[in-house]
Amino acid sequence: MLRYRFYVVGCGGTGSLLARDLAKLLTSSPHTMTLIDGDVVEEKNIIRQGYQFQDIGENKAAVLSKKINALYNVDAYVIDSYLTKNELLVDINKNDDLYPVILGCVDNDNTRALLENTFKKCNGAVYIDSANGEYEGNIYIARIFNNKQIGTLRSDVYKLSNDHHPLDKSCQNQVADGNIQYLVTNTKMAIGILEHCNALLENQLKEGVQIVKRFKTVFYTQ
Repeated sequence: MLRYRFYVVGCGGTGSLLARDLAKLLTSSPHTMTLIDGDVVEEKNIIRQGYQFQDIGENKAAVLSKKINALYNVDAYVIDSYLTKNELLVDINKNDDLYPVILGCVDNDNTRALLENTFKKCNGAVYIDSANGEYEGNIYIARIFNNKQIGTLRSDVYKLSNDHHPLDKSCQNQVADGNIQYLVTNTKMAIGILEHCNALLENQLKEGVQIVKRFKTVFYTQ
């Protein structure tokens, strides 16, 4: 049986909710998880993200991993910085006995491009990438098997924009924080990713695209 390492990249609205429930899915299993984010918890994050007031000022990935390790029988590791180059690939190669599952929960295409490049350099990997607005979103599921890509990446469908990386301070003003509808949509996205993770663990993962709209979801297999 493969041993997976699930990389939750981005611990904001979708990622923090996903990490909380992914830990439950992995508890008492041989699989592990790594949380990746360079951001810190702010008061405005409390409403729609998986944090509490006592977490304010703490690194999101670090404080979330502490909760997971304390509550569940699962190993949750941390990269408490933003991805800028090949940090994820270095960690994947360092843990080459674990099959990487990259879970993209970021809000910018610059980081998505980094994740796609990392995915393409893996001998075997799964990449599940989510993106959403206030009311709807989508999830792309792809896999590399025998050095061949199965499924579509986001950049295969449209050109990724050259938007701001999280390290660019002009990107830090997130109007979504505190928005209840975003909480609802982020929760739906997290559940969607979690369902694909569960399918992977049951050897039933299907590559494709899941469209999440208000009051409904549609999954297109590839």
